[in-house]
Order: sequence, then C-alpha cells, then structure tokens
Amino acid sequence: MEKKICPICNKINEIKLVCDKCKGYMVDKGRQQEYFDDYSADDPIDDLEDCCVHIYKCENCGSFEKKYIKKVIV
Repeated sequence: MEKKICPICNKINEIKLVCDKCKGYMVDKGRQQEYFDDYSADDPIDDLEDCCVHIYKCENCGSFEKKYIKKVIV
C-alpha cells in the first residue's frame, strides 16, 4: 500500500509564497490543525487524504493565508 505524506511537514520541500497584499515573504506557521485549540498540536494528524493544509503568515504586513499542500507518495 502506498503512503502519502506532506512534503512541507516532512521537510522534503519548501514553498516560497509572496503576500498578495504587500508582496512580502510569507513564512509557514504549521498545519491548520495546530490552531484549533491549545492541545491540537499534540493530537494525531487528522487531515485530508491528498493534501495537508498549512497556514502562512506574511513577515511584512502580518496577513495570513491558507495553502493546500499536495501530498507525495513514498
């Protein structure tokens, strides 16, 4: 059986995003699941089968963007 993993969570790849509002550099702040409550970062990963949702924050203006990261087969 093939296994799909997030290339961002597993540090296989890095995505460089530019902020739509100010054109500043956006930084990955982790999986969306980690923001649900105080203890959600400790929960087992519960995401979509084909993608992992990450939150990015602009270093310049502070805006946030949700990005769906396509999982890769290992």
